[in-house]
Amino acid sequence: MAQIEIKDLSFKYKVSDKQSLKNVSLSIEKGQFIVVCGKSGCGKTTFLRCLKPQIRPAGNIEGTVSFDGLKIEEMTDEEQAKKIGYVMQNPEHQIVTDKVWHELAFGLENFGDKSEYIRAKTAEIAEYFDITGWYNEDTDSLSGGQKQLLNLAAVMVMGPEVLVLDEPTAQLDPIAAERFLDILKKINEDFGITVIISEHRLNYVLKKADKVLVLEKGEVSDYGKIREVVKKGLSMDIEPLMPVPSRTFGQSEGEVPISVAEGRRWLENNWNRKRKKELNGIDSEKNKDKEIRKKQYSVLCNNIWFRYEKNGCDIVQGLNLQVEKGEIFAILGGNGTGKTTTLLLLSKILKAYRGKLKMDGKAVLLPQNVQILFERETVSEELENVSDKMIKEMKLEALMKMHPYDLSGGEQQKAALAKILSKEPDILLLDEPTKGMDNIFKEELGRFLKCLAASGKTIIIVSHDLDFCGEFVDRCGLFANGSLISESDVREFFVNNRFYTTTVAKMSKGIVENAYKMEDIIC
Repeated sequence: MAQIEIKDLSFKYKVSDKQSLKNVSLSIEKGQFIVVCGKSGCGKTTFLRCLKPQIRPAGNIEGTVSFDGLKIEEMTDEEQAKKIGYVMQNPEHQIVTDKVWHELAFGLENFGDKSEYIRAKTAEIAEYFDITGWYNEDTDSLSGGQKQLLNLAAVMVMGPEVLVLDEPTAQLDPIAAERFLDILKKINEDFGITVIISEHRLNYVLKKADKVLVLEKGEVSDYGKIREVVKKGLSMDIEPLMPVPSRTFGQSEGEVPISVAEGRRWLENNWNRKRKKELNGIDSEKNKDKEIRKKQYSVLCNNIWFRYEKNGCDIVQGLNLQVEKGEIFAILGGNGTGKTTTLLLLSKILKAYRGKLKMDGKAVLLPQNVQILFERETVSEELENVSDKMIKEMKLEALMKMHPYDLSGGEQQKAALAKILSKEPDILLLDEPTKGMDNIFKEELGRFLKCLAASGKTIIIVSHDLDFCGEFVDRCGLFANGSLISESDVREFFVNNRFYTTTVAKMSKGIVENAYKMEDIIC
């Protein structure tokens, strides 16, 4: 008997005419690792939340979800809490206490367990997750990756049989994301815990999974073994959702690669040398054009220094930066290196205590947490100053009656971007703009930003998404310890910083298209 049996599951939000789920039926065996994927707004989050009634959204539901033969609604709140763990997309939304050890103990305290048992279990789980070094730290002092790891540990301490995770790596840098997924796979293998996870980073997660579920407009588009689903997906309109190694392989003969290692081996044997020469030739022409064009700078930073507290550490240290008008510039680097703080300085939300900043034109900021931009009850009200043309370009027409908080992560990003563009800025500051977006809209966003840049708008992006940057950015800068340690045209950047780009991105379409030599992506 399947551990989880879903039959004809349908769901409709009360505030929307849109059917979020339509007759979803599937079985999940105990100990399986299931990946849920699909375009932004396809119903992934709604589907996952329907697996745990305590956090199910308000709306009309039909069909059944059974756990070990028992309808999930018939389980007690305590049974649901213990047996079905849930990890949210935003680490901040799940942490409820001020100390790491207290966060680990919180669930067990609510179950009324004895103090001796709680101390033993929290110490045990801290050792397993290797978080004893920050056991007594304040939760608000942790990095995004540490917070999400703490959320997972706090769920695991209650001994769940199923883990449900809604894009848990969306807020993490690529290195922290891969570490998180490695731990998740270890839990799956060590304890036989069933994992059901929605993810956009299929390059990382598919190699760990048993099956993949593809949702499209709330319906099951495909469900089955990884390679079979990926192979079929490459010839469908969900092709951009597939892992980059698989997309590079395309319709070639043989077994489709789903991991970086498999893709690298295939590329080593099939790399098109002629295509490399063509790309080099195109790039040479671009460089000539840049030499001819007179440079006009929209952003000039000269020796910028900033700290949040008078006696605190400098977060930005001696920043020097020049960004041309009509250029798309990406700031890359790990968490905590000063990237977001730099955007806040450029937007003049923060003020440096030393150095000079010159901004030629009006700048607006798209923050990493776009929900802080939403103040109204419906998307329509939020976008009342946005043109119908832009709403259509952003594909937001079907979402206008919904509450902004009921949108998927990718849909929220689109709505927020449309809102700030209505301010008609000269300079766009975007903090992780592709967060929560599927590859299909990423490409649409990239082309849209290219058009904005061509019209004279300057765009500065903070991003962990090297695939996106490799395709659509003009120049990249690498941040470390609060300063810009390297900057160059995108192709030169990926070659000169190959240890960073290889560690972070492994193999991305952008790097494939923008590397001078094959050795630079297969080192």
